[in-house]
Amino acid sequence: MEQITTSFNLEVRMLRRLIALSTAVVTLLLVSVSVSSPAAAAGYMFKPGHPMFLNQPKGPSFCTGGYAVRGTSGMFVVTAGHCFGFGMPQADRRVVYGTDARYGTMIRNDYVGDWSTHNSFDGALVKLDAGNDAQQIVVDPLSGRSPGNGRVMGYYRNSALSQGFVIGKMGRRTGWTEGRVTSWQEVPYNGAKEYLLCSTVPAGPGDSGGPVWRLDANGVMAIGMVIAGPEDGSGMCFKPIENILNRFGAWLPVFSANGKAAEPVVVSERTGQPIPVNPTPIPVKPF
Repeated sequence: MEQITTSFNLEVRMLRRLIALSTAVVTLLLVSVSVSSPAAAAGYMFKPGHPMFLNQPKGPSFCTGGYAVRGTSGMFVVTAGHCFGFGMPQADRRVVYGTDARYGTMIRNDYVGDWSTHNSFDGALVKLDAGNDAQQIVVDPLSGRSPGNGRVMGYYRNSALSQGFVIGKMGRRTGWTEGRVTSWQEVPYNGAKEYLLCSTVPAGPGDSGGPVWRLDANGVMAIGMVIAGPEDGSGMCFKPIENILNRFGAWLPVFSANGKAAEPVVVSERTGQPIPVNPTPIPVKPF
């Protein structure tokens, strides 16, 4: 009987040790889970057409973000230079905000005067803040809708654009609107001059910098960037995407048919009538 009792007591002590050890292991696992670092929060994901509020979130001063372009020093968003005035403003006037957060800082503005006398170019580059990125998916900033799947597949060279060409644009003020290309035009505004393509596409103040696009058999194709419109409100004038890429020495990141990054589809041949040049300057207002 004494042996049985001793054996029983030994088993009880061993069982208690096992229970204590198991409890320690469970406690260790729970502690490990509770102190593990949370996943890093995702940064702002810019898309062409997103609003570009200047200096403060959802403030009264705004334009529209254009296409994302890439150069040897990283990813940038193109927009209209006149949104920031001539040249480089003070530092706090260069910060831009999107739909719900800050996403970048303007680091280059080539809008300095007349294109003919100062080599001026109404275009600026916004550098994305660390942790932010861009998707080349065109969206309407008012409704969130996209033409087709929104994914930009390539762009049209100037040589491929024709009179009556159907195009669309996205803008913070008037959203998604469409129309037709009408003419090449010298346009004076803000005491300067630009040489732009004009159209019947409706637009308004705050749409400047927005993406101009075309939806065809290739998918969504980049055409240009909104700059201004006739004072009588009859349409919109824009800067062609080829001119923008050439000016900044950049290329256009695009999607392939399977949704992955690829070389852009580039259309070079015109299928319609050439776009006429209007020799008479027309007064416009920058958007």
